[in-house]
Amino acid sequence: MYKLGITGGMGSGKSTASVFFKNKGALVFDADLEAKKLITNNSTIKKQIISAFGTEITADNQLDLKKLADVVFLTEKHQKSLNDIVWPEVSNVMKDAAKNAENDEAKLFIVDAALLLEAGFIEFFNSILLITADKPIRIERILNRKNIPEDQIEKRMALQMPESEKKKLAHHIIENNGTLSELNEKLENYWESLNLNS
Repeated sequence: MYKLGITGGMGSGKSTASVFFKNKGALVFDADLEAKKLITNNSTIKKQIISAFGTEITADNQLDLKKLADVVFLTEKHQKSLNDIVWPEVSNVMKDAAKNAENDEAKLFIVDAALLLEAGFIEFFNSILLITADKPIRIERILNRKNIPEDQIEKRMALQMPESEKKKLAHHIIENNGTLSELNEKLENYWESLNLNS
């Protein structure tokens, strides 16, 4: 089974790439979604987060995800503190998912994660695919999604590993500055290069 990590900054198109491979039959593990599930549902992790950040991230003695996001995206130190709590558990869930995929004889197992390189998971994969796009294009895409306030976008981008650093760590890079069909064409070429159907 081939293990592929897909990463990219906000608005780069990494999730679009994951959907492309899912449609090819890949099993996709959405690490960011799993992290959110753990933060929401795992009582031990919730307690650790409240202990680390204090009651300012709670409402009615419960963890408030919006307040948590407001605090975490203030500094790199805060983001690292949260990742240090959540990522070890995400890693365990990811490894279990990979084992299950292998048992099901999947040919391609994908982990879609914004912080894949920051979390130090590189050794787990056969290769890392980085989806990149120019910053103005990424900002425009995020604004169109309307799920993050404009003043937050630049702050959050500043906390992510610089694209130049990501490019040094990735095995393959796809630039996504154009249309969806152009991206799909590049992904199709990459898919064929993996040669998993033989």
